[in-house]
Amino acid sequence: MKQVLTTYKSAHNQERALSQFGLLCQFVEKSLEMYRGELSLIIYPLFVQIYLELILGNQPKLAREFYEKYKGQQEGREEDLNELTTITTKEALQLNTTFSHFRSNKYVIRMCKDSFNCLLSHLQDSSHVLLLNLINLHLYVDVFDGLPKQPSQLALSNNTMMGDGMKSVNQQKMHYGVVHPPALLNALLDPDEFDDTAEVEADPKKKKKKEKMILATVKQKDKTESHAPMVGRIPYPPPTEADVAANNEMIQELTGRYRITHRNQPTVAFYTFLNSKDVVNCATLSDDCKLLVAGCQNSAVKVWSLTRNKIYKMKATAELDALNVADENIIDMIMDDKTGTQSLNLYGHIGPVYDVSINYNKSLVLSCGNDCTARLWSLKTHTQLVAYRAHEHTVWRCAWSPLGHYFATGGADRLVILWSMQHISPVRLFSGHLGDISSLCVHPNGNYVASGSSDRSIRIWDMLSGVCVRHLTGHKGSVTSLVFSPHGHLMMSGDERGVVMVWDMSNGSHMTSLTNHTGAVTSLTISREGGTLISGGMDCLINTWDLAFVVDNHETELANEDTLINTSKTKETPILNMGVTLKNLVMGVGTYCPVVEQKT
Repeated sequence: MKQVLTTYKSAHNQERALSQFGLLCQFVEKSLEMYRGELSLIIYPLFVQIYLELILGNQPKLAREFYEKYKGQQEGREEDLNELTTITTKEALQLNTTFSHFRSNKYVIRMCKDSFNCLLSHLQDSSHVLLLNLINLHLYVDVFDGLPKQPSQLALSNNTMMGDGMKSVNQQKMHYGVVHPPALLNALLDPDEFDDTAEVEADPKKKKKKEKMILATVKQKDKTESHAPMVGRIPYPPPTEADVAANNEMIQELTGRYRITHRNQPTVAFYTFLNSKDVVNCATLSDDCKLLVAGCQNSAVKVWSLTRNKIYKMKATAELDALNVADENIIDMIMDDKTGTQSLNLYGHIGPVYDVSINYNKSLVLSCGNDCTARLWSLKTHTQLVAYRAHEHTVWRCAWSPLGHYFATGGADRLVILWSMQHISPVRLFSGHLGDISSLCVHPNGNYVASGSSDRSIRIWDMLSGVCVRHLTGHKGSVTSLVFSPHGHLMMSGDERGVVMVWDMSNGSHMTSLTNHTGAVTSLTISREGGTLISGGMDCLINTWDLAFVVDNHETELANEDTLINTSKTKETPILNMGVTLKNLVMGVGTYCPVVEQKT
């Protein structure tokens, strides 16, 4: 759509714009039903731009009258509209981050060619030159061939901060597959049922089921490996002997795990912080749920062992020099048996700690906070190793790569930064979000970083090129949690309004939404074989979802009774973090927040 006029400022033109907007609203209401949904998407961004034009033109009274007249046209935008009413001067607009971005960035609307031609014909035939100018300056209309959007697709476009994601971004190549060792794939067969080979061979039903499971595993392997990145695309250090031993132990433990289904309800173990409502800001469990780390308001990072295995400190340098490095038990020998403890306090931050993350082998802890730093801690020496400084404002989130070595941070400066343990300076800076970074997750193949933001969008960044390869929109609030499936082809996201969304990484499309929370979804985790999703939220609920059923039936409208395996409720304890053990035991942690009844 070519530019028609330069920006208008006169009061006469402002009055004309209000009249043209009213006629546009009437046109949309009277348009054919098949086009009405897509045409209505243009009302909100034009409403906001005209209001801001009036404020910038020193017409606050006229802006208020315009707002009161047409606010009823903006269903579901109550929070945004309340924020818009606070802007009554040019100075207020400059101080408002949300609408400053709205003003300086183009709002994206995707509509079919027929809807676009219908809109363009109306604007040109009615000589709505001023509206055409506003659309040209502040909107980007992404036109596609085909039928108009379905109601479910329109629901994703409504109430987003900056409209739809760019289709061209989601068409970029993404290596979303994961290459799993054959031993690990074999371990992901149904547990327990196939342990006794003789019994399986004697039972035709079990034999047929095992053959079906093996075939499904082979198909899953082919599907994931065909889309996996080349080995060495992102340089990771080779695994150590200790890593190989730990991996073999993990595979052995996986073979005896519990399988969560509608018949086999999940077992949930929950840890509660008492008398710490305003003390504990965040908490996380290690991948095997044997270690718990919390970040506190008083700047402390606290570590607990959840098993009988204590946390030991490395021996002094003089004692280490006397050890035989070639000894096969050297890993155990370097630790001082006298220093064993069930808990550990780490101090170094200057201000509250807002997020913590544990690396894959539980030797390192990452934390970030209000002092604009991310700090690396060693659980072998019980000391701080490095303070990473690059963010200009509070660092809200940090996340390790599942393969170690790299980690990501995100903060109030709207940047996602990739770091390496080899360097104290950033490896990559990812810029594109229009709000604070509210969630982070690294893809299981260690090649991509996913970031959720208060701008209600999700971006997936290529760690090699620094390019955004997926831009996902549809959430109606800040994206508060993210998780990838073990095979990498799915991603789940939760927001502050309690909605969990499932995304297909092959094309960035939305598959379905899961709604059973009434508060923010603070944590998402997934079972070992990837068939079950667990979500925890501020509403004190732990929901277990049949993810395999959701994926197989995502094209149909799903009811909660079909997708929800189980719901557990804590006693006035909002969930901070969820995890799944190698045996598929669900574990959670939260802070007890009793409701204080006011005396009348």
